[in-house]
Amino acid sequence: MKKIIYNILFVLCLVIAFSSCDNEIKSTLDTTGDTFIHTFSINGVQGTINAENSSISVILPSGSSLKALSPVITVADGAIVTPNSGTAVDFADSKGNLTPVTYTVMNKDLYQKYTVSVDVARAKITSFKIGSVQGDIDDVNKKISLYLPVGTDLTALYPVVEFTGGATISPALGSAVNFTSPLTYTLNYLGSTFTYVVTVIAGEKPKPILVIYNGEDVAPVWDPIASTINNGTINPKTNGINSTPTCVSIMRRKAATDDGGRAWSGGALWHTNKVNIDPAVYNKFTMMVLKNSPGIVHLELQTDGELNKDFVATSYSADHLGEWQELTFVIPASRTAIINNILVAAHDADTSIDPNFADQVIYWDNLKAYPKQ
Repeated sequence: MKKIIYNILFVLCLVIAFSSCDNEIKSTLDTTGDTFIHTFSINGVQGTINAENSSISVILPSGSSLKALSPVITVADGAIVTPNSGTAVDFADSKGNLTPVTYTVMNKDLYQKYTVSVDVARAKITSFKIGSVQGDIDDVNKKISLYLPVGTDLTALYPVVEFTGGATISPALGSAVNFTSPLTYTLNYLGSTFTYVVTVIAGEKPKPILVIYNGEDVAPVWDPIASTINNGTINPKTNGINSTPTCVSIMRRKAATDDGGRAWSGGALWHTNKVNIDPAVYNKFTMMVLKNSPGIVHLELQTDGELNKDFVATSYSADHLGEWQELTFVIPASRTAIINNILVAAHDADTSIDPNFADQVIYWDNLKAYPKQ
């Protein structure tokens, strides 16, 4: 029992000794220093300081550069901030991506880090609706278009508009607006203005251009027709008019065999990859083609079941061999049957009798259908 008591007393002594050392260390640290950033401004614009998470945000006028900015910073007497007040700092990288910067305040034996983010004022219209009809917003060109039924009175319409919180908008919401001609809507936000031109049309909304194949986000599989087709081939010439990374390729052989040597060898979109194009609405196709011999390129248009066939053709020019050319194929005006199958033959003449012909790879890409104007 005495041994246990002695051990307990020994442990207590150690605790007291260590506690005394810790108090001695603490007594040598000066923790009275103020490590707060009191103000932070760039080009006269005051930043918003969040003391809870040690962050600062600054919103500059629209169009301001985010490179080589020199913030003006105030801290307590005796405190040092790094980077220093007035030091030029980039708040965006070379691609325009925002890059927060860490600022550190040191005072006596304390320090505190702040994350500073700088951006430009950005305001936009996120929704524009008249009745139940939603407008199409083009944020790149700052345009809004909206189609209403024929006969609609455009002189007194009441749009419902949603936009960036904190901004104000003109014309004011809730009042009748005359849309007989395009009208400019203006957003005011943090000292910057943003404008959209709104066009309201009484008529049917035009059909969109249909992207049937582009090799990237629209990439149905082309089936081989007496050929070897490679889907997802690397684009051999991205510095021309077709810069997309992938395309379709077919080996065109000199010998008249069924592996790509016949005039009608090619690829097809059909069966599980069939399309549904109404010639009453769409009247032409375009397709990118690249090859090393000039001549006719064919599209064969079919209804499901290989019925109602039409052959449309255009020429790959000798003036730009080995380069992407955008070819146009006009759907016959007499065609009324729906187009379900599209077959491509990127060569026409049977080259097996041409002594100068050598095997070559032919490429195609970006097949689109265009609505009638």
